[in-house]
Amino acid sequence: MTNEPWRIDLHSWANQYASELASKAGILGVVIGGSLARGQEWHHSDLEIGILVEQKNEALPYFNVDAGRGVEIIQLARAQLQEQIKTLTAGDMTPVETWPIQLWKCRIVHDPSGILAQFKQDFDANLFTDNVIKKRIKNLSFGIKEKLAKASQRLAEHKPASALVDVRSAMNDLILAFHWAYKELPRSQSRTDSRLFKLCQKHSIMPLYELYQDVFSLANTSYVIETLWPSVKPRVLEITRLWGDSAREFFIHAVDSNFSWGEDAGILTVYRLYVPIIGGENQALQNHLDDQAWAKENTDLLAFLGLADTKSENVASFMRRIEAFVAQL
Repeated sequence: MTNEPWRIDLHSWANQYASELASKAGILGVVIGGSLARGQEWHHSDLEIGILVEQKNEALPYFNVDAGRGVEIIQLARAQLQEQIKTLTAGDMTPVETWPIQLWKCRIVHDPSGILAQFKQDFDANLFTDNVIKKRIKNLSFGIKEKLAKASQRLAEHKPASALVDVRSAMNDLILAFHWAYKELPRSQSRTDSRLFKLCQKHSIMPLYELYQDVFSLANTSYVIETLWPSVKPRVLEITRLWGDSAREFFIHAVDSNFSWGEDAGILTVYRLYVPIIGGENQALQNHLDDQAWAKENTDLLAFLGLADTKSENVASFMRRIEAFVAQL
């Protein structure tokens, strides 16, 4: 790691934030995760923090913002983590399959109990073992099939736009699965496009990248950002509040709401993947996408999300192409 000023400032901020968090009552330990811990940070890295607590605090948001940067706080309940470590020590790798990958190769900031040190040792040593990778791919493949089944049902109900939302979620899982298949840590969400391109180029699987581009309708990214984003930005950011008040600020600062990072297609992917499903079954846009009256009143929003004039035959084609890649796994 070089000593460029921006890197020094970034690590200084992260260390200070983590130290202040460690001093708060009820927090038993703190680790820094993500690219900052692994020495893979870039100018716009956010901070992933793991905290050890007696029991999870539901009032503490997952998405946070500090000094104009995103912070994701991952809570680890002590008793549960100790039990998982015990399970792993007995030879059962199941805990490693579910531990948050953001904390792989984490850096310990505060750990008087030594529990986080044991967690780190076990996680770092076992995440990329063959059995764990096989299980992660299996779980992702199962999730893909479930999402495609939902999409198929929506197509039967003549809801192609809503079906495409499920297909995009399946595509996201497929991207993760191929990273595991090639023993590469799944990508930063905001850099999905550039990271996937490099993965596919490296392993000669460019049709996977082309499928991703088609599923997320990224051919007209520049037009969408320049023409549609200014008009729909307030509405989209307001929708993100359904993930909690802090989520809006997180999307502004950590998901590049100004499209200024040079990762336009990746950022657009984030919006198109999540905005339609925020709010769950009761409040999500996905419930309205195929309603003609609603669509007529929200043309710019639908176009920004790449869901305007969605054709059932196109969605069905995407599904078949995804299924073909799943078969390769």
